[in-house]
Amino acid sequence: MKIAFMFSGQGAQFPGMMKDLCACEPASRLLFQVADAALGRDISSLCFEGTQEELNLTHNTQPCVLAADLAAAAALMSHDIEPEGVAGFSLGEYAALAFAEAIDVDEVFPMIQFRADSMQDAVAPGVGAMAAMLGGSPEAVEAVCAAVTEGYVVAANYNCPTQTVISGEAAAVEQAIALAREQRIRGKLLAVSAPFHCALMEPAAKKLEALFAEKTFAEPKIPVYMNVDGAVCPGAAAIPGLLVKQAMSPVRWVQTLKNMRADGFDTFIECGPGRTLSGLAAKTLEDATILRVGDAASLKETLEALAHRD
Repeated sequence: MKIAFMFSGQGAQFPGMMKDLCACEPASRLLFQVADAALGRDISSLCFEGTQEELNLTHNTQPCVLAADLAAAAALMSHDIEPEGVAGFSLGEYAALAFAEAIDVDEVFPMIQFRADSMQDAVAPGVGAMAAMLGGSPEAVEAVCAAVTEGYVVAANYNCPTQTVISGEAAAVEQAIALAREQRIRGKLLAVSAPFHCALMEPAAKKLEALFAEKTFAEPKIPVYMNVDGAVCPGAAAIPGLLVKQAMSPVRWVQTLKNMRADGFDTFIECGPGRTLSGLAAKTLEDATILRVGDAASLKETLEALAHRD
């Protein structure tokens, strides 16, 4: 059994996330205390008591999901479940790097807060949009984007073989949805506050580049598979450039999962709120065990499943 942790990204948040896990897992509770102290604000209360509207604000979403991701992983580690490799979806990549000790946990929270605010400020509200394209191949979705005449839109997240997310200018995304419908591909607008992982994020990428020039990254203690190409991070020196590129490049999640499976990983545990990544993994990998930890009940189920496999 070769275990990988997958760290959730933006969109997985929901009111009350991680509250019951922190009530019964001291390691998870401690992680939220670290997050609160690092940011000087009450991330714990936002996650446990905040409304969906509050959690959906990018300013709140990214630090909250980061804390939730790392809290779930901390619970697993406290039960002696350790991965041999990690990957994270978009902001989850920061959780993966922090877990692998390439970024200090006290530094990763201010870093993700800066990222969230920079990405939100990059595009004025209403200018951009994102949509999930369901039922078509990645190539078909790329062709739809190429056919759009109303502005800029590209494939942004390669989630699974039959789901690709597009991102760009709002009018272009709307036209892409209409064109895709003619090919029996269903487009669904996403409730996001900015068009992530496309060239419109260049202002945010430049701010991140300046920030990272002042930061020190360490060699990851375990392999971290990166979003921009699905490959293992080659070392500390490459991390700043990869994170800058990630802000305005597609998340190649399908390739990431396939590379990990090819490297012998057979057990994938989603760490964080919701079940998005475990669902995508189940649609991408036919011969892997897919588990998750997002609350006390799923932690119990995962621990039992792993015990039965030993």
